[in-house]
Amino acid sequence: MAGVPIAFSEVLNLQQLGVPEGSIKHGLTTMESDKWIVSVEPDKVSLVDLQNGAQVTRRPIKAEAAVMNPQQNILALRSGKMIQMFNLDSKSKLKSHDMEAPIVFWKWTGPSNLALVTASSVYHWSIEGTSAPVKMFDRHPTIGANTQIINYQVSPDTHWCLLGGISAGAGGGVNGNMQLYSVEKKVSQPLQGHAGAFCKIKLSGREDPAQVLVFHEKKA
Repeated sequence: MAGVPIAFSEVLNLQQLGVPEGSIKHGLTTMESDKWIVSVEPDKVSLVDLQNGAQVTRRPIKAEAAVMNPQQNILALRSGKMIQMFNLDSKSKLKSHDMEAPIVFWKWTGPSNLALVTASSVYHWSIEGTSAPVKMFDRHPTIGANTQIINYQVSPDTHWCLLGGISAGAGGGVNGNMQLYSVEKKVSQPLQGHAGAFCKIKLSGREDPAQVLVFHEKKA
């Protein structure tokens, strides 16, 4: 169709692969990269290998949520406040930790870091060594406990973090709020917007790529 910037087509159907409809929803099914889709079912975790003809591997694991590392076959599992990392290639547990507060959102920000968001704070957990999650910053009042976190980004140079969420607005609307945090200066700036991401672009007259923040704001 002429003029349509994005063409959509079905690549696979999770239900046809045996994933129950009740597991195909936010929080239970995740896709952190173009390599894997992970779905949590009542008594197992299904792993869909997108690089191998959508081959499905089912493991008898009970968990509330699961996310696969974007580059390595490392699976993170969450049950209550307990989080664990497993290397599927070596079939070994890398590390585990019992959080002080429940996790409301989590996401791999790269091949070696898992971001963990609680009702009050944001943590980073490295796959290296035996270290516990490290607290990065507290959530800003504008993106407090009543906000549903839907996005978290870290800049390519790891100097900036962006936390994003939505909340109920007046008249049935949806408010979007974000928190931009400087790792070096340890200060936050609240922003109004529903989505945002970091990227690098080439600017005329500048030799090195410029790192920019792109975000969407809905205005009346």
